[in-house]
Amino acid sequence: MRLPAFHVSEHGRLPWLLAHAAIGLVLLVLIGYAWNDYRQTHTIQANTLAQDLLWQQQGIRLHLQTNQNVLENLAYGLAARALTENDFNARADALMKVNPELLAVEYIDQRGLRQGGLPIYSGRPNALIPLEDERLVEAIDGAATLGHAVYSNLIPRNQPLIVLVVPYFRGTLYSGAVLATYSLRQLLQQRIPWWMVQRYDLVLVDSRGNAIAPQGVVAVPSLVRQEVELSPPGHALRLVAGVRELPRSSRQVWLLAAVMGLLALLWWGLVLLRARMGERQHAEAALQDEMRFRAAMEDSLLTGLRAMDLSGRIIYVNPAFCRMVGWHAGELLGRMPPMPYWAPEALEECAAAYRAILDGQSPPHGFPLRFMRRDGERFDVRLYSSRLVDGRGECRGWMASLYDVTEIKREREALAASRSQLLTVLEGLEAAVSVTDAQSGQLLYRNRHHADTFALHAEADCCLAPLLPPPALSADCQDPGSGRWYHVQRRSIDWVDGRRVWLDIASDITEQRRAAEVTRLQNEKLQHTARLVSMGELASSLAHELNQPLAAIGSYAAAGEELLAQPVPRVERALDVMVKIGGQARRAGQIIRGIRDFVAKRAPRTELCRLEELLTVPLQLLEPLTRQTRATIDVALPEALPSFPGDAVMLEQVLFNLLKNGLEAMSDMPAEHTRRIRIEAQVCDAEALEIIIADRGPGLAQPASPVQPFFSTKPEGMGVGLNICRSVLEQHRGHLRAEPNPGGGTRFICRLPLANVLITEGAEES
Repeated sequence: MRLPAFHVSEHGRLPWLLAHAAIGLVLLVLIGYAWNDYRQTHTIQANTLAQDLLWQQQGIRLHLQTNQNVLENLAYGLAARALTENDFNARADALMKVNPELLAVEYIDQRGLRQGGLPIYSGRPNALIPLEDERLVEAIDGAATLGHAVYSNLIPRNQPLIVLVVPYFRGTLYSGAVLATYSLRQLLQQRIPWWMVQRYDLVLVDSRGNAIAPQGVVAVPSLVRQEVELSPPGHALRLVAGVRELPRSSRQVWLLAAVMGLLALLWWGLVLLRARMGERQHAEAALQDEMRFRAAMEDSLLTGLRAMDLSGRIIYVNPAFCRMVGWHAGELLGRMPPMPYWAPEALEECAAAYRAILDGQSPPHGFPLRFMRRDGERFDVRLYSSRLVDGRGECRGWMASLYDVTEIKREREALAASRSQLLTVLEGLEAAVSVTDAQSGQLLYRNRHHADTFALHAEADCCLAPLLPPPALSADCQDPGSGRWYHVQRRSIDWVDGRRVWLDIASDITEQRRAAEVTRLQNEKLQHTARLVSMGELASSLAHELNQPLAAIGSYAAAGEELLAQPVPRVERALDVMVKIGGQARRAGQIIRGIRDFVAKRAPRTELCRLEELLTVPLQLLEPLTRQTRATIDVALPEALPSFPGDAVMLEQVLFNLLKNGLEAMSDMPAEHTRRIRIEAQVCDAEALEIIIADRGPGLAQPASPVQPFFSTKPEGMGVGLNICRSVLEQHRGHLRAEPNPGGGTRFICRLPLANVLITEGAEES
């Protein structure tokens, strides 16, 4: 039963308002009195501080003026030459003893050189200002110009210093100056009386407000503060003073604190009294709100809740439980087993679970049960039970929570079926599939084909023949046991337990590699045949080329006989003729040797090649064809081209075919057309060498077609020359491409890697 709300009438609220107003009025009167007293005290302190500070200003000025008068007397004595160095030192010593703030008293000549003074030293101490310091020089120049004593600006050394410069003149000519160095910190320490130090915080600041003395003080933290200027000595130096502690009347403070404490207690008592009167009004409302909130939490749950007493009678069900079984709460409360939501086919299981709950034997993973809705629909649940303990710690029954796991069970069954299908597919693959742990290398799964292909020991739990090293993801590997080749693909995946594993798929490519090897051998045969065909085409030109050195040899031999047959043999001319005969013989031998190497059939080999040397044989063999077609071959290679690995004879064949094709393409061009082939080379990204052979022929309509097998633009061509060139370059891990020449014709670009290329050595000759 809810109690009626407690309402305070206007007539009942008025006394509370009057009491609070009285307390507030008394508090305001006390605060006003304290503030007025504080203001009067603050004004008195400020006036006293101003008077003391002005008195101190006059005292410091009088003291500095007195010292200045003494220094001017010393300057007059120096000007009149009435003082010797000892007399000056004696007077300076007397002055420094009564003025500890004076660090040095010395005099200089008109050139700024020190003539004497105290302290006496052989080298100027670091604590003193150097005579060449620009700020000191500025003060000396000002004193000499103005003709009277001048204080320098603040000069920081180990401590802040100022210098009093008193010039002296002989007649009207400046003769020097007396320098007195003051320590500002010592000045404050010596010239400020003890009662001011005890009463006030004093700080000497410069024009920018930076604290100079005493050392370590940053500012004056005081509400009552005054400042005065120390001019002319300080050049905008100011003495700042603040009251160290505001005097207060302890009796007034204690009285004020006691009255305010009593007022606070009185106000607190009024507040507690009113709060106590309103507690009864709010207690029931808070309790009802808490009960409604707890009921709302239970009603918003998707989990079914059911409570039973110690005898097994249902004493509570939440709405989620009612929606789950299809029965109303009024129909279920007070029911005893068998329950209406137990499925007939699962009656024994539900009864056994019910008895286990009453016996306190609830498993931690709950009971998997099958329930029945009111319309007869079956559904699977998982029931968790625990003791129902009240606020006094007594067991009042049993509390159970139910979760509908029908969909979860269906998903698990579907996942199991999917896994079974996946295993069936993997077992039927003709590829070896395995899964190994990424850390330990333990074999976690392999399909039937993997088990048939790679045999493991019965006690082995990891793969004994890892074909692919861990960093690689795809490669062709050979099984050392069977000698067969496999293409292995590796992927990193997450296993069912969350750890990282390697998924390896190995496909047998032995037959593919054998077919590729057969194709390579056929290409080598085709390359050799192409070389023989090319030599057949050039046989007549080469014969004519050999006739030239042989005819020259015969002519030189006849000339040599005539020179030696003369009455006076011309031995020197005959020797020159013999040298020329040897040169022509070597030329013929080089032609024959180049033809033999060009048509020789041998196994490919890898060696370091240079482009300049590879062009020697093709250019020599194509020289007759070049003259016949009236063409020109320009070789424009940059200096210091790097070497690259490859088969020199095969690469010479590539260059020979490309140059020969260019010459033949330009042979049908008009006579006035420029017939020129340009050979260039460049290094790309420090990884590959590009050889560019550009002709001025008719060009190609489709630049990609010439490298296709059995495609030729010549009536008598077989269409295998450029295909052989492409095969050779691909064997060297390079490639060949054709593109239009900007000035007309075609550009063939051969790209060869500069890194070491793995070429199988010792291949069998076919």
